[in-house]
Amino acid sequence: MIKEIIQKTLLLAAIMILTVFFVSYLTIGTTQEIVLVFEIFLLSFFISIIQQLLKKIVFSHYLLSIVIEYFSISTFVLLYGYFVQWFAKSNWWIVFLYVAIVYLPAYFLDMAIVKNDINYINAKLERRRKNEDNI
Repeated sequence: MIKEIIQKTLLLAAIMILTVFFVSYLTIGTTQEIVLVFEIFLLSFFISIIQQLLKKIVFSHYLLSIVIEYFSISTFVLLYGYFVQWFAKSNWWIVFLYVAIVYLPAYFLDMAIVKNDINYINAKLERRRKNEDNI
């Protein structure tokens, strides 16, 4: 339930932001802020594609898959940021910090949600077993 609320909230916020900036783009034209918002949304689209592709490749170790995903996403953000000129050549290392700042809370939130889902499923299975034993 919390996961769905968070997903819907973020999706609604993204739609609102895109709509406002698209209307601004149509009325006043291109500004640095408008370009930045569209670049960030394009980057998030590519990151989602990379994550889906990496999830198709199954790694036996959970930690290894997280590390590979982190470095893959960081490398892509580095290349993307270089091409859209988000940072100078001298501070390229900051990308790994930015990605870590976004990923750490996201993974902890995801782990908490998954744990709640597992507990819910286990409780449901336990109730079913008790009902089957009573029959």
